[in-house]
Parts: sequence; C-alpha cells; structure tokens
Amino acid sequence: MNPMKPTPPVAALLLAAGESARMGQSKALLSWGTTSLLEHQVSTLALYTEISRIVVVLGHKANELQATLHHAKVQIAINHNYREGRASSLVTGAKALTDSVPTSVLVCNVDQPLAPEIIAPLIAAHRAHPEAILRPVHAGHTGHPLILPSDVTPELLLVRDKTLGLRAITARHKKRIRSVPVTSGLAILNLNTPAEFRAAHAQYAP
Repeated sequence: MNPMKPTPPVAALLLAAGESARMGQSKALLSWGTTSLLEHQVSTLALYTEISRIVVVLGHKANELQATLHHAKVQIAINHNYREGRASSLVTGAKALTDSVPTSVLVCNVDQPLAPEIIAPLIAAHRAHPEAILRPVHAGHTGHPLILPSDVTPELLLVRDKTLGLRAITARHKKRIRSVPVTSGLAILNLNTPAEFRAAHAQYAP
C-alpha cells in the first residue's frame, strides 16, 4: 500500500478589515463562545499543520484587532483602502503572500465562523485533489470558505469588486470546482445583522 501523500501547503487568508455597518459594531470583536470571533477563526485555522500561515487582513480598528492576535502562524496585512470593499482586502492579502513560494489559499471571512467539521473535509479533499477549487456543500447549498489551488491564487491580485471579486475567478475556472460535503451548517451562514448573529450564536457557538 502506498503511503498517504502529503497535503500541499495551504495559506489561510482571513479577511477582517470591514466596518461591519449593518451589524452596528465590529464583527471581529463579537463574542463567540469564550473568545472573540476573530480569535476563534485564527485558533480554528491554527489547529491544522497543513495550514502553514494565516494572513489576517485588517483595516477598520486595525490596531485594536492586531493587539488580540498572538499566534505564531499569524501574519498581519493592513488594508488602508478597506472602505473600497472586499476585493481590496483580497488584493492586500494576496500581496502579502507573494513573498513566499506559490501556495494554495483558503479564503475565509471573519463573519463566517469556521469549524473543524468544515476545515477537516476541505483539507482532506485538497490532499486528494490539489488542482481543484474546493467549496463546502451543506444541505444542498454551496458555502464557504474556498480553497484555491496554487496556480490560481496569483489571480487574487487582479480581483475588483466591479468584476464580482472572487466570483470572477471561480467563473473562469468553473470546470475545476469540486464540492465537498460538510456536516456543519456554519458553512452556509452569513452573519450580517444582529439578529443573524444572535441566532447563529445560540445554535453554533462553542
């Protein structure tokens, strides 16, 4: 029997630069279990040895958020243009990754809580299909986060909100998309309003 091949390295790109206007307060600082949502995201990603680094893109309240991040895997990237939209944070994060060898990238948002039931299946699928764009599926609905393969990640430098940002990349490479079944409903949740956050926290927070 052949030994299991090693998983190609993955960098996590965690977007946490927005102003959280609809939430009325910083989503990154919202409580999730016994910690903040930002710290929960980082600690969940840090569980996996296959994730070699975690680039956290900050903008709004950058100094306050940075002061809460101490994990060795974390690299901070500041998006001074965060008011321009999510695409500007993707570009900022992609620039921070250009100082290393090409790597696959897991793209996640601070307001989409992660769980091992989501990350572990994605990592396993990446081991088996390192050339694929991977997205979780729960209850028949596609969700988040995405893993982009290493030959596609340079395209993050070119994303723009007016061309639909990350969607433009997945549209160009739609034949390479693989869906990965996951058991956690967090994969299909978006936390934009206080009511959405309260409901999700009551059901899913550790």
